[in-house]
Amino acid sequence: MAVFSRPSQPYLSQPHLDSCWSQYNMSSHLERIPLDVLVQIAFFSAEPTPLTSLDSIFQLLLTSRTLYRLLSIRTCPQLYADIFRVTFDLSAYLRKSGQYARTTSYLAKELQRRASLLRRIRLRQVINEHLLSDLWGTYLMLLESDSLNEMHLHSVGVSDWILGILEACCLATEPSDQQIAALAIAVASLVLSRSGISALRPEVYNRILDSIRPFTTHMPQEPVHGNYMLPTQAALSHHIGQGPREGIVHNGLAVFPPNLSSSSIFLTFALKEAIPLQVPPHLPATRAEAMAVGNDGPTKEDFLAVTATRTPLLADSFRQSQCRESVSDLSREQRRPSRSTVHDEDFHRVARRLDLFPCALELVAYLPGLLAGTWEGSYMVAPSFRAAAHPFGTEGNDDFLCRQPIQFQLEEYLSFAPWLPLPIDSHPSTERHRLQNPSIGKDGEQASHAVQFVDGNTGKFYHYEPLRLSGVSKSGRNARRALDVVIIGETPRRFQVAWGAYKYIGRVRLSDGLISLTRRPLAASEDGSGIWVFEGYLHSRSTFVGRWNSLSTDEPGIGGIFSVSKTAD
Repeated sequence: MAVFSRPSQPYLSQPHLDSCWSQYNMSSHLERIPLDVLVQIAFFSAEPTPLTSLDSIFQLLLTSRTLYRLLSIRTCPQLYADIFRVTFDLSAYLRKSGQYARTTSYLAKELQRRASLLRRIRLRQVINEHLLSDLWGTYLMLLESDSLNEMHLHSVGVSDWILGILEACCLATEPSDQQIAALAIAVASLVLSRSGISALRPEVYNRILDSIRPFTTHMPQEPVHGNYMLPTQAALSHHIGQGPREGIVHNGLAVFPPNLSSSSIFLTFALKEAIPLQVPPHLPATRAEAMAVGNDGPTKEDFLAVTATRTPLLADSFRQSQCRESVSDLSREQRRPSRSTVHDEDFHRVARRLDLFPCALELVAYLPGLLAGTWEGSYMVAPSFRAAAHPFGTEGNDDFLCRQPIQFQLEEYLSFAPWLPLPIDSHPSTERHRLQNPSIGKDGEQASHAVQFVDGNTGKFYHYEPLRLSGVSKSGRNARRALDVVIIGETPRRFQVAWGAYKYIGRVRLSDGLISLTRRPLAASEDGSGIWVFEGYLHSRSTFVGRWNSLSTDEPGIGGIFSVSKTAD
């Protein structure tokens, strides 16, 4: 250790020199450590996961004024920013952030906010003045999670916390509480697991279902127009897209609450699927037995197959990802989009750019190709579809009548400039738009990458290209540059005998990702089932949920809600 001697300088008085020497002798060893080393010590003293407070650092700051001055969040924001970077998921946060949200000062304050949020969740605190900001913080953390954010939230018991909020807040009777309801239901959809739902007490289970049901079925009475095949602004779309418009400014974007109806439908199916469909005892056991007696309907075997299809839950996939250890599982995970990436369209659907940062990521509410493939799920029939129920009360809040399976296989067709897409028509007739054979080129040879839709009124042709599984059109153009997306599909053959054969045609509203599908029977003998319209949104790229209704001009139609999920094939 170096030996210090009292400096002797003629311009300093002896009493002042004695005071400085005394203060040096009384200072702690920590105060004499170089600042970069001191910052490292404070960094490693932060609590391990879950980070519910910064108490260990605050206790260090309280040991002396010198340490407080050196390590406070005002004078040393880089310390807290570094803790944030290694504690929470950063990739999606940076993708959605402006430049000012990436500064050390902003990240340090964000660390403080999240630590306070996690502490309140751990203590099961529901404080009115913090409730809205806590729900926003939890919702955005989930959308930006690549596993670390979810690990923090689940470790402090976010599921129990949000269930308490659902019971207390979703029984609101004032429209001003709609924003809280929308956020609470959306968060519950993202954090509840299948096992957690099954463990709910019956009274809690029923109370939550009763409280969210009005949000799933409410629709003001309006005249329903006749048949149409390419719905772009169908009878349901005006209402299913409505929601609370109060929002927040988040990292340079105006962010609005998620769609209340869509989130409520998703959560309703997640809860309902905890009770499997009951297999009717009178059905034949297998298809062979059904054919022997001339029965073309479903069998017990068919029912058992569809009961295995359930709405995928984010919390279940998180637990599965934590358990994957084999090399094959790891390689498969590396080929998949990151957990936060699958929420990008959900986020962009509710975000609006404020033009605060010029290099912002383009907000894409729908990514062409997401609908291509096979979808399986179920639909439920509302008891009084045409009755106008109060959206915030329990008036006319009867349960759904039944739950039935539904399946379809879809393909996408894209329109690119300089070609114009099909015109936007609120109520086109059934025969107005139809898919033609591949177009014939000027040289008389068939174009390999072009299909055409023809407008039945004007006879005008519109040029579209099939989308390949690789994510590009058949001509090789980037699908993200598409002007319009038309969907064609039908019931997969393996389901047609049991559940009926139908064809589908629809459209995607690229501005907000609203999907509209019209279903018609393939066989004339099944015309009695009529034309149905399905409208809704994708959740996490894997689940298509929304409302459906039958189109009829002669008699009152029926309607309800649906949820279908993309299968592996």
